[in-house]
Amino acid sequence: MSASPTPQSLFSRLPRPCQVLAVWAAASTLTFLILRLGAQDTPATPWGGAAPSWEEHMRFWDAGWYNRIIEEGYPAQLPLGADGRVTQNAWAFMPLLSGLASLLNWTGWSFYVRAAIVSILASAGAAVVMDRLLSPATGRRASLWAVALIWSSPCAAVLQVPYAESLGLVMVGLTLWQASRGRALAAIPFAVAACFARPVGVPLGAALGLWWAWEVVGARGWLPPGWFSRLVPEHGLQRPGERTRLLALALTTCAAALTWPVIAWLFTGRQDAYTATETSWRGADLAPFAPWLTRLGDWVGPHLGLVLLAVVLVAAGLLLSAPALRGLGPAAWFWCLGYLLYLLAFFDPTTSVLRLLLPLAPVGWALVAAAGTTRRRLALLAVCIAGQLVWVSWVWDLGSVSIRWVP
Repeated sequence: MSASPTPQSLFSRLPRPCQVLAVWAAASTLTFLILRLGAQDTPATPWGGAAPSWEEHMRFWDAGWYNRIIEEGYPAQLPLGADGRVTQNAWAFMPLLSGLASLLNWTGWSFYVRAAIVSILASAGAAVVMDRLLSPATGRRASLWAVALIWSSPCAAVLQVPYAESLGLVMVGLTLWQASRGRALAAIPFAVAACFARPVGVPLGAALGLWWAWEVVGARGWLPPGWFSRLVPEHGLQRPGERTRLLALALTTCAAALTWPVIAWLFTGRQDAYTATETSWRGADLAPFAPWLTRLGDWVGPHLGLVLLAVVLVAAGLLLSAPALRGLGPAAWFWCLGYLLYLLAFFDPTTSVLRLLLPLAPVGWALVAAAGTTRRRLALLAVCIAGQLVWVSWVWDLGSVSIRWVP
């Protein structure tokens, strides 16, 4: 008589997407429970009363801006403060999330419920796509650990609320996956969609362009063999046609990244409508790299701010040169490079930094690969869940009272 199959063997027989979705569902359910438990300790906020219901909890922070896009549209005239500067308005938020939520109008549910459903579905899709992209490099078992890690990370709650992070992640993942398979032209719709989901078009276009340049340099033998081999992944595209299609994808992505600012300009008549709106949250003009010096100086003082910036740069360099990250292949590595350069150039390092690190999801796969043993992976998972408890409580919930900690 044959032995009864164990739960582990039954799980291994499931189709791969079902395995990934099972891990994603377990991690997302834990996050949901943390959100609901945290809500019970939340006092009254501008978005709801004390101990908000699930729907009231979905209204927190920037979710309301996506609802305004539906109810009011984008302003034809930019709002100005007493000092003549542009104030916060809907042009800072891309239209894809609101547009997809509108497709569910037939349900009769509120915008926040519909937008949360879109976010959750995109979150599930992102888990499957990232696994397809990265599991060949890390192994199937390690990739499942990485899904658990990313979807239990400190800001994982953002992947199931009316924010566009899930949409941005799945579209970037689809773009990189198709491009890594030599199907760059098939990736174009996903890259364009990413540009209208989150402001990721600039780093995505830069990443694809740098990847193309590296492939060309390697194919033409312009560098000695092994040069930069300890920093940059091996070349992945062998045929000239693949490199040409990658260039077309990069150029299309860059053009799509400029489309939203151009639309804002044409709609409002102001050339800097988009950038002026984005920088209204920081109260200063767009000045590449300068916010890091200013903000870090605010945190630890002008002199130590320079030291902290040096530490950040060293940490970024160590991350990019890590063998585990390079081992993920050029698509993931150049995406991490492009996104880190983008953050360093344009990001105002506030407490939103943890949320804005979510697109660096491939780092989770690298961490799992480097950890190696189950004990170390469990330790990483425990740290992520502990960070999630702190983030949900102090940022998403209690941050709404003092507006000191911004998600």
